[in-house]
Amino acid sequence: MGHWDRATDSRYIDHADSRRSSIALFDLLGRINSESRRVAALYDGGASRADVDSAVGSRLFDTLNTLLERAGLHIELSVTESDNFVAQHKSLGSSYPIYLMSDGEKSALFLAADVLTAAPGTTIIIDEPERHLHRSISAGLIEAIIAARADCAFVVLTHDLDLASNLSIKQGETFSVLGVKWEGEKPVHWDIHKIPAADGLSETARRAILGGRRQVLFIEGDSASLDLALYRVLFPDWFLVPSGGCDMVIRSVTGLRESQDHHWVNAVGLVDGDGRTIEERESLVNRGIHVLPVSEIENLYFESQVLRDVATKQAQTLGRDRDELLADAEGRAMNTLGSPGTLERLAAKLAKDALARKLVAHMPETVGSADITITISSPYTEILSELREYLENRKYDELVRLLPIRNTSVRNEIAGALGFRSVSDYQRAALVSIASNSVLRAALDVPVGNPTGS
Repeated sequence: MGHWDRATDSRYIDHADSRRSSIALFDLLGRINSESRRVAALYDGGASRADVDSAVGSRLFDTLNTLLERAGLHIELSVTESDNFVAQHKSLGSSYPIYLMSDGEKSALFLAADVLTAAPGTTIIIDEPERHLHRSISAGLIEAIIAARADCAFVVLTHDLDLASNLSIKQGETFSVLGVKWEGEKPVHWDIHKIPAADGLSETARRAILGGRRQVLFIEGDSASLDLALYRVLFPDWFLVPSGGCDMVIRSVTGLRESQDHHWVNAVGLVDGDGRTIEERESLVNRGIHVLPVSEIENLYFESQVLRDVATKQAQTLGRDRDELLADAEGRAMNTLGSPGTLERLAAKLAKDALARKLVAHMPETVGSADITITISSPYTEILSELREYLENRKYDELVRLLPIRNTSVRNEIAGALGFRSVSDYQRAALVSIASNSVLRAALDVPVGNPTGS
């Protein structure tokens, strides 16, 4: 095995894989028995419990079970009189031999056994623990293992951002590996960048860096958002980072762009339109933040060119006339927006959002005891006038781009007019149309289409 481990192909082939788990358990059992004999000898020599604890320290079995507990596993190991390991489920109280443990439990046990029985001063390389451990287990177990063997050095290679993020704030150094250059079958160059331990970045930005990508696009929303599928279709060449609200997108992009320590990263942001003025858009673009041409990303599903593509396919499926379907859908949408009080309500929301941004922009740098007066004209009348003009002239696309239509029944009316049972069914069909039609994607006029940073 020593010869195999020194061979070049040991980087990707383990000739002794089937033997290592048995050896790890054998070594662990040997250490436990040796420790037990030492404890017995001390007691036989008249040592007190305090003397034994001082001489032996933490028991190996206690340390092992603590590691499994830190990993979130509800099991506790013990050894029978015949020197066999037994696992006991803490909640259920049932006991069973370790060969009946789950794959994740076994992987955690073997890894812990390997590390706990390593010689002092050993450098331990843990390669992609997430391949064998569930994400809910790996981070806690690896952190506990490292803490348990402060006399050893550790190198952890991982694609698990949760684990990488947790370890990156611990003592040690963190590197992001972006790629490798090969000549034939030999790697000749690694693209590796050191990540500073304390760089003032938001947690969102830091996790993006740990993802090891050059082209990073920060977007609004979270990882569970239904809009993420549309973002992935529109920006296939970018590493997408859902960042919550607009403020966090701006903060993350600004932090990375101003940091010379992360010069290899092209960080760009994309935020909702939200009725922003031309001046607001230009100001954001100068900071690397692009603005959607629509109030919210979901509105893209309902632009006329998308409606037309979906209506064409629906007409063939339903045996209907495409133009009639399209006219019915847009007509219902316009009638909904023209219902009493609808434009007034939406104009009030857009005006409130605009006022909130202006208040932040006018906030003084310092605040003392004196009263602060900020006077801002309400944009409500101007916004409402614009919306009424669009409605009167039946400017469907202008309204769809400007309004937060998810706050209306427009989506339901359009989905129903095109023969879909629900809005989600329509949006799935629209997503297929956008994904399969490059001309349609270009027509949506969404910025940041290519990872150029411009």
